[in-house]
Amino acid sequence: MVMGVMQQYIVCLLGQSSVKNCAGDMREFRPTVMVGVPQIWETVKKGVVAKLDTSSPVVKALFWSAFNFKTFMSKNKLPGAGIFDGIVFRQVRELTGGRLRFTMNGASGISDGTRHFLSMVLAPMLVGYGLTETCANGASGCPLEYSPNAIGPVTAAVDVKLVSIPDVGYSTDAEVPQGEIWLKGVPIIREYYDNPEETKKALTHDGWFKSGDIGEFDGNGHLRVIDRVKNLVKTQGGEYIALEKLESVYRGTQTITNVMVHADSGHSRPIAVIMPNETVLVEKIKGLGVDEHNMHYNPKVRSLILKDLQSTGKRSGLAGMEIVSGVVITDEKWTPPSGLVTATHKLNRNVIREKFKKEIDECLKNSP
Repeated sequence: MVMGVMQQYIVCLLGQSSVKNCAGDMREFRPTVMVGVPQIWETVKKGVVAKLDTSSPVVKALFWSAFNFKTFMSKNKLPGAGIFDGIVFRQVRELTGGRLRFTMNGASGISDGTRHFLSMVLAPMLVGYGLTETCANGASGCPLEYSPNAIGPVTAAVDVKLVSIPDVGYSTDAEVPQGEIWLKGVPIIREYYDNPEETKKALTHDGWFKSGDIGEFDGNGHLRVIDRVKNLVKTQGGEYIALEKLESVYRGTQTITNVMVHADSGHSRPIAVIMPNETVLVEKIKGLGVDEHNMHYNPKVRSLILKDLQSTGKRSGLAGMEIVSGVVITDEKWTPPSGLVTATHKLNRNVIREKFKKEIDECLKNSP
């Protein structure tokens, strides 16, 4: 129910009228905990930033000063970090009823920047990690052990270890041990029903389940998921890039709503296939002489979005080979009914690639 209310609230927050009076419902509901997926949280952040951008210079200066102060105090574990919450961030928090104690992200990874922003402005964000095959066990954020750059401690019902993948440069012997996440314990499946071939691939003879996810442990023993093995792609230069990592970064770009990063061995840099944030774009293209009804196909709009994506990547510290060199703008909503994303808003990569194959091929052909 919380997820449903959250999704409806976001739709209304950004000015879309498909759900009526949902902002009022949220204030009446006054939740203390809210759960969402990365796309939902990115939309929340963009909504706040968009409203802030239209505010006076004084309001913006006050907001970011309070934000930076709270960041410094929290990072150094000093008292008084929330001293400005009731003054500067009150309006943001009142949109959800004003009682939020923490939020939770699941389904896939969220960028550190978005998680930090919402943790400072709205409520501390916890992250969970688990799979169907592990009965949702893996690692879970804990309010008493909050970690801004990792998920949290391993859940008590399972054991977790990292296994080196030398072919792609992940080693448990590195300074920061990294490798594929394997899990073992009572909650782990014993087999895939009537599918011995997949069972043999996923489970070792002594019961370890190979998650297919790549992770690392921080100094506190908290797990951090970097990417999935199958989403590591070797580029023309022979180096691997992690698609999900890049997507979590680029998803924070104001002019887009969702993104799939595409890369292959025939090109040195990836490209982005995006669903645009039309509300923001309509405002940004004013003065460019672009008809908003045809903006999905306009080269000026494509150039604007590409520059925004590249700025986001550079600002987030991505390597040169991780900066997208081209962009495909789609004119279809990425929703579960469209088949482009799952019910939990995970990307259906094969569906997206097939549906926009012509545009992707053309973009790769014209990208440097």
